Formats: sequence, structure tokens, C-alpha cells
Amino acid sequence: MNISKRSILVVALVAALLPLLVPDFLTFQLTQTIGLGIALVGLNVLTGMAGQPSLGHGAFFAIGAYGTAMLVEAGLPWWTALPLACVLGAVLAFLIGKPILRLEHTYLALATFAIALAVPQLVRNAAVERWTGGAQGLQLDRPSPPAWLDPWVNQDMWMYWVALVLAVAVVLAVRRLARGRLGLELRALSDHAVAAAACGIDVSRSKALAFMLSAVCACVGGSLYALNVQLVTPDSFTLFLSLTMVAGLVVGGLGTALGPWIGAVFVQFVPSVADRISTAAPWAIFGVAILLVVFMQPRGIAGMLRFPQRKNASF
Repeated sequence: MNISKRSILVVALVAALLPLLVPDFLTFQLTQTIGLGIALVGLNVLTGMAGQPSLGHGAFFAIGAYGTAMLVEAGLPWWTALPLACVLGAVLAFLIGKPILRLEHTYLALATFAIALAVPQLVRNAAVERWTGGAQGLQLDRPSPPAWLDPWVNQDMWMYWVALVLAVAVVLAVRRLARGRLGLELRALSDHAVAAAACGIDVSRSKALAFMLSAVCACVGGSLYALNVQLVTPDSFTLFLSLTMVAGLVVGGLGTALGPWIGAVFVQFVPSVADRISTAAPWAIFGVAILLVVFMQPRGIAGMLRFPQRKNASF
């Protein structure tokens, strides 16, 4: 079962009504969920579709967040800072990906693992502290609604709608790319890289494009995070973030259309529920929840709900 463009737009229209029905704090959490979901869509392209493991997705999430914060700090409006941060992420993904994408499987995973470890240390380094804010991080203002909407729309609602519009744009763009030539190349690469090369596919180019697309999605998510939270610090983007993203995607359904969004909801809300159950060991409960899903439904929650399971029907 493929998810049609009409279904995506209908879901988006229904989702657009949520800020009118729920408290502001829940709207804030939903905006966080959308940003994380966009990042997981990118990870799904790289790992779920192209079959390339990554433990460093949180690094590009951080690049998007810091890029946006630094550009806003320099005086640019957020709507200019966000795309420029994504361009920065794409360029860095190209430069980083060129050497590490020659690696495969475990070695590629370790290389991306190293990136996730390095980025938080780099942004707090004294040499770049004047731009990144060091350990204290950077503060920025949230986008405000237009003046004519001000009496009815607050910042939480406006931020949510901005995130929702970006999410729809990302999903439709990725869906289009996945159903085109690039999607076929990535699925062939995932199935058998040697056979794909024998069929005339430029494996290096396909890997690089998947890595860059994944990074751009992560940067969009990171930018939304920065604008929503209004603060970026190195401690927000540790290795744990990258590992949580991988866990969320696997729980949601690796290689499925709905997997990133189910995973984002899982990562955003299950720790809060776990904290209410046990303040002493909330992350232990979170870990048990992951294990239960993995053992009971290896294809993830999307697979359990009988949504698309095949990689060629995922988008």
C-alpha cells in the first residue's frame, strides 16, 4: 500500500487543526516531534532505502541547529538562516561523505559514530567559541506570527505551522525523488552494490546523493529544534541523540513511509511517559519499550500496522 499525495495533504490539513485544540505546551512538543520526524525521514533514505548505516545523524541535526542560530545571531531573519544552514549541511555532507562513503557496513557505521562524537566537542572548542557560544551555547528568538495574525495566533502555534509546512514539503520532495531514477538506484545499491555497479549505476554518486539528502533533512530538523527551543548547546547534540534517532527509526519501521513519524512520536513522548512511571529509572523503561517492539515486531510499528514494508513501496 503506497501513501498517495492526497493522503499526505489530508493528514497535514487535519494536523494543522491540532494547535487550536491542544494546550500550548503540547503544541511545543508536537513541533519538536515534527522536527525530529523530518530528520528521521532523511535517515530513512540513507539507511532504510540506500542500506547505508549511520550512527552520526545527530551531528547534522546539530549543524542545522548551530548554523541557524549563528546566522540569526549575525542578523539574518530565520527564514533566510534556515535554508542557508541546510546548504551548509549539504556542503559538509559532501566533504565528509567523499572519504567515508568508500567504507562499507561496520566501518561506515564506525566512521559516522566518530562524527557524532566529534561535533559536540568541536562546537565547544575555544577556537570557535566566539561563534558557537562554547559550552553556554547560543540563544535565539522564536519566529513570531505576522502582525495581522497576532491577536489569534501565538508563537507556539505559528512555530508548529511553520514546521508542518516544512514537513509536508520534505515528505513530498523525498517521495518524488524516491519514485524516480535516484530511488531505483538507491534500492539497487541496498540490494547489491556490486550488481548495481555492473548495471551501470554510479555507486559513489548514489551514495553521496543519499548522504547529502539525509544531511539536509537532518539540518531542517535541527533548525526547527533551535528555533523552537530558542537555545542550542553542545550537550543537546551528544552521541545519545544519534543513537536515539536510529532506535526511533527501527521502532517506527525502517524503510517504511510512516516509520520516521511513528519513531519521532515514540522518541518524543515515550520518555515522558517512562518518567511518570519511574523517576528513578525512566531510561530503563524506555529501553525495555524498544526491546519489546524489536522482539515482538522486527519490522517496527509501521510493519505491525500493515503499512508499507517493502523498500520499493515505502515512499
